[in-house]
Amino acid sequence: MKAKLTVLIFSLVSVLSPITPLVLLAVLAIVLDTCFGVWRSVKKTGWASIRSRRLSHTISKSLLYSGAITFIFLLEKYVVADILGHFIAIDLVLTKAFTFFCVVTEVKSINESYHSVTGVNVWDKFIKFVKRSKEQLEDLK
Repeated sequence: MKAKLTVLIFSLVSVLSPITPLVLLAVLAIVLDTCFGVWRSVKKTGWASIRSRRLSHTISKSLLYSGAITFIFLLEKYVVADILGHFIAIDLVLTKAFTFFCVVTEVKSINESYHSVTGVNVWDKFIKFVKRSKEQLEDLK
């Protein structure tokens, strides 16, 4: 029984190994968002505002994102890979797109927390930087 369980676990790990970095990236974004949320809460209302119930949402969000990334990966790999392969040459494009969506959602939340405490909107500054860089590149041509 122990040998069968070991084989099952190793098989599962080997099947899911391509998405390990994507899941870790999403979980890292959630942890950073939680840190910024705690920082904002402490700055605005003090340590008394920190509740374990609110922090437990981090665990459920991590499990939800990880499960969704895994589900989309399995769906893409075993159901739609052949169809997508005719149109797109990128491996795991749906899984990567969903992970990107999850990370962007968390980055926006981080920006909201940072903006709430400091008054600086990092996203707007980044957009202005990209526009200025584009204009300078066009001027060089």
